[in-house]
Amino acid sequence: MADNVGYTPGSGEVIATDDVAGVQYQRIKVTDGAADSTTPMVVRASNPTATDAGAVVRQSPCDIWSVSFANTASSLVATEMTQRSLGTGMGVTQANSTLLVTTGTTTNSEFLARSTRSFRVSFIERHQTVLSQRIANNNFAVLMADRVGEGLSCTVNSTTSISVTLTGHGFTSENVGQSMFVGAINGVAGVPGRYAIASIPDANTINFTVAGWPASGSCTLDLFGWNYIRTLYTATTATNAAVDAQRRGWNSGDTTATISTTASPGHMMQMTADGRNVYFADTLVASTAIPSVTMRAHRVVNLPDDDVDLFLYMWAWNGTTAPASTTTWTVGFVSVESIANVPIYLAGIRPQGSAAPLSVSPVTTTSVTNDVGIQYRTTATGAATPTIINSPTTPAVQTIKGSAGRLIGLVLLNTDVSTRFFKVFNVVTPTLGTSNAVLDVALPTNVPVQITLDGGVAFSTAITCAVTGGRGATNNAAITGNEVTGFTLHA
Repeated sequence: MADNVGYTPGSGEVIATDDVAGVQYQRIKVTDGAADSTTPMVVRASNPTATDAGAVVRQSPCDIWSVSFANTASSLVATEMTQRSLGTGMGVTQANSTLLVTTGTTTNSEFLARSTRSFRVSFIERHQTVLSQRIANNNFAVLMADRVGEGLSCTVNSTTSISVTLTGHGFTSENVGQSMFVGAINGVAGVPGRYAIASIPDANTINFTVAGWPASGSCTLDLFGWNYIRTLYTATTATNAAVDAQRRGWNSGDTTATISTTASPGHMMQMTADGRNVYFADTLVASTAIPSVTMRAHRVVNLPDDDVDLFLYMWAWNGTTAPASTTTWTVGFVSVESIANVPIYLAGIRPQGSAAPLSVSPVTTTSVTNDVGIQYRTTATGAATPTIINSPTTPAVQTIKGSAGRLIGLVLLNTDVSTRFFKVFNVVTPTLGTSNAVLDVALPTNVPVQITLDGGVAFSTAITCAVTGGRGATNNAAITGNEVTGFTLHA
């Protein structure tokens, strides 16, 4: 390569890069007609120097996966979802940009669908739900959960035990007691639900402890939710939802959160996971002038790890006792917004001069229990109150405010040939000549005195005043009547 002759940094055009002995070089087309030259282009992972090259970084666009069920159909046709189960008596359609699931009244019947793509923490999951009624033995869940296995063969050993075949499942005896969901049951009248691992007979079999199953039989089923974050609509109260999270088979147990309502027009539930916390919030779907998403619950433990692939599941299932009537679950949309989990630590700040001060500086947050603002408003509320001042012949006390307050300002004029003094006391009934004034303001002859006290001067007991002929906190020298006139402002 040619030497870097005749090259001035910034004077040429980069036309290629070369790598020599592990060091990258830019090949420069010099604009002054000299031969092609090279200059080192070093990109360091740490401790860069002023002459090192920098990498161009472009912020990634927002990644939002959303399903609005826009196509009208007599089944679930949204390509972003796959249906895993539709039980006896249940129905599913798409109409008016919504998914409608009817539960029927068959015991243990279920509808299960999941997203065709997965997500990892951190994310914001949102869904719009309307339930035509909330009755016993109806259950509806939206959850972010991992997929353990689908269409798996199952042998029913007894009413409390099943064996599921999952080739190379990776679970061991150390996983006994951990739980996951069993659903999409086909072939026997099994009970969908969350069940614990009872034992691991071999590398391809998992035994679960179940409840309410038939005594024998075989079926296929799905396993999911060894890790999950879930919103569950169950029981009869339209303003309740159960929320929880689980990590590797262990959860905290459902918390009943108070929500807006699942009755029409329904609510939008939001599950925000940042790897350290899960926040459950909701709002009514009706348009409002002010954003009104309200925090409802919080989880800080048993959260899925950030390297676990989570799918969005929609799950409706009937109880072991038949529901009294069918319920319609209307889902307006489901969405997942992936967010970057990038913690930031501020190690310090660069010193700034008075010509370039920081616009924001770190502060310590404390609890504020009092109103500490300056309140000058266009209405009477919070505005200052005026008091007329007119001095008598014999100095006398005048009350500006008989209780604690703030003196905000004054405008006074002395028409006498001698200087007068305006004294202000923090006493309800001061004794002139004895009580000490807090303020002593000199009033020159025929020179208006105007004072504005930004924020005001605090008086803890009262604001009272007097005009005297001499200087000093306790002076009580006589004056001529009506020498000093004007007004004060207080709050």
